[in-house]
Formats: sequence, structure tokens, C-alpha cells
Amino acid sequence: MGGVAERLAALLQSHPEQAGLIIGLLVFAESLAFVGFFVPSTPLLLAIGALVGAGVVTPGPVLIFAIAGAVAGDAISFELGRWMGPKALRHRRLRRHRRALAWARLFIHRAGMLAMILGRFTGPVRSFVPLVGGMLSMGRVRFQIANLIGAILWIPVMLAPGYLAARGLTLLPSGVLEPTLIAAAFLLLAIAAWRWGRRRA
Repeated sequence: MGGVAERLAALLQSHPEQAGLIIGLLVFAESLAFVGFFVPSTPLLLAIGALVGAGVVTPGPVLIFAIAGAVAGDAISFELGRWMGPKALRHRRLRRHRRALAWARLFIHRAGMLAMILGRFTGPVRSFVPLVGGMLSMGRVRFQIANLIGAILWIPVMLAPGYLAARGLTLLPSGVLEPTLIAAAFLLLAIAAWRWGRRRA
């Protein structure tokens, strides 16, 4: 993992003008069901955040392309799930992914639309959440709203630890900053959901 992150950092340093596109493609691949397992997104995004903090690449294109890649990857996974249908959850060819699919299905049943937002923070199995959402025929509009909100929250949270470390701004011990940022994102989501629920009541 570390070697891949180092090679990516070297590539971006050599071609900073193409950093946004490279990062967008990386995040797109990480967001695709079945492909995301093989993309070490966390160390790569930490390395990218450090490059942004060091001034090697500019933050604007990185954020725009990364969010676009995350939205596109989840959208394709969702449409693939709708095409496959609910029967695919029991298909023998998906037996090797049975545990991840079962986890995603349970998560969606419990959290509903919020699963599409919170699912981005759940590690390698996160790419199965939009896939299963499609299989369960979640509405496209609801999915795309959650997809966009989740991407806008997820990308800055994943880039922030590397960025802050490069800027020398973090005083938290190693391994604590990222969970703290994720918890803050969840808190903001909870407050927004509570206020939205009160308006509808």
C-alpha cells in the first residue's frame, strides 16, 4: 500500500497539471462495485492530501475531479444493481461477496437513504452499498441526492489528515485525526437530519 501511495505521489509531482484527472479516475475506480476492493483509497487519498498541503497540486481541481469521480462511480454501481435486480443477491456467482452484500443490505434497511451517505466511510465494502441500493430498487432521485452529499463530505474528510499533516496543523496523535473528522461529519449529518425531520413534522 505504502509503495503504491509513494508511486502515485511521484507521478503527481511529475505531472501536477494532470493531478485532478488522475485523482478523479482513482476515486472513480475505488467507488465501483467489485473494483473498489482492489484500490487502496485511504493511503492514496492521504498521500494526495499531503501533496495538496505541500502545495504540489492545487486543491480546486483535486476536489472537483475527486467528487465527480466518487459520484460517477457510485452512480454506475447503483445502475448496475438495478439492472441485476434483487434476485442477484442470491446468485451463485456473487457467493464470494455474500458477506459484503448481506452487510450492505442490512445497512440500507436500517439507515435508508442515509446509508448512501454514511456508507462511504465504511472501508472496502462501501462500494457495495450503492450496488445493493440499486438491487433493492431505491428511487433514483433519492439515491443521487444522497450520492452527491456523501461525496462532498467524504472527499474532504479523506484528504484532510494528509493536508493538515503536511501543513503541520494537526496536534492529534497518529490515527486519531481521521476518525475525529468522520465523527464530525456524522454529527453534522445527524443535526441536518434532525432539523429536516422537525420541519416535516
